[in-house]
Amino acid sequence: MRKSAAVWVIAVLFLASLFSCSVVSEAAAKELNFVFIVKSMQFPFFLNMIDGAEEAVKLLPNVNLKCIGPETPYSVEEQIQLVEQAITDGVDAILIAPADSKAIVPAIEKANAAGILVATPNTKAYGGKVLTWTGVDNYQVGYDLGIALCEAIKGKGDVLLIEGTPGNSTSEERVTGYKDAFKKYPDIKLLDSQPADFNREKGMKLMENWLQKYKKIDAVGSINKDMTMGAVEAAKLVGRDKEMLHITFDVDNDALDALENGDILVTGAQNERSQIALAMFSCYLSLNGYKVPAEQYLALSLVFKDDVPKYR
Repeated sequence: MRKSAAVWVIAVLFLASLFSCSVVSEAAAKELNFVFIVKSMQFPFFLNMIDGAEEAVKLLPNVNLKCIGPETPYSVEEQIQLVEQAITDGVDAILIAPADSKAIVPAIEKANAAGILVATPNTKAYGGKVLTWTGVDNYQVGYDLGIALCEAIKGKGDVLLIEGTPGNSTSEERVTGYKDAFKKYPDIKLLDSQPADFNREKGMKLMENWLQKYKKIDAVGSINKDMTMGAVEAAKLVGRDKEMLHITFDVDNDALDALENGDILVTGAQNERSQIALAMFSCYLSLNGYKVPAEQYLALSLVFKDDVPKYR
């Protein structure tokens, strides 16, 4: 109830702001500048978030939006530089999905000192003053995917887990969820769990190593689709793709094709466009005197082959 209520609260407040003449008039009198900093400008997931941001800003009176990200995917050092540039530019709000939840904190603290609002859609920061975080319960993501994996192989078998980037809250919470799910099944053996930095090529390389090391693999869990697609490709190259099931997270056309082809069994949808929209609306409301929730949870949906038409 708490999680769904938070989303309804922000929706109601946003509607109230749009239909309040005084608030709209005040917003129209002052131009607001927002910057949205993603983890990567190459990965489809974050490009979809940017599309969502660019659509959402059309609903906000007199708000300018700039969407940027590091040239090197998942570079927290470049993200810090982008935050510092936003501070220099004197923006009103910085929305950032941190590549590293701890390393980004000093940059957030600099924004705090400059009086700039900070919101963190998708990924939490481990410090600094953040107006709001918006996203799914990432522990629950891992747990639900882990349960789906175990049930798919009837609670018995040898499994592998592909992690994201160490130090990233999204990765750490999902991994913990997966491992807690595995503990509920005594006959599930976790052979190995290693990071591949949310990267397709690294996922492929990691899987190549595992295929040489392990003669029997019943299922592979992953915390994001890009790493899974690399792992699937590696298994196909040596003719072992039919041996194992793949469970993953995030929805795009690549993932939907893989579901239809049987390359993956299940993925998860986290409504990333809504994550950034809620974060932007929250900043807008706060700048106009409204209180907003510190955390806003969106529903997680598991997506199977039969669900593909809903997401096309």
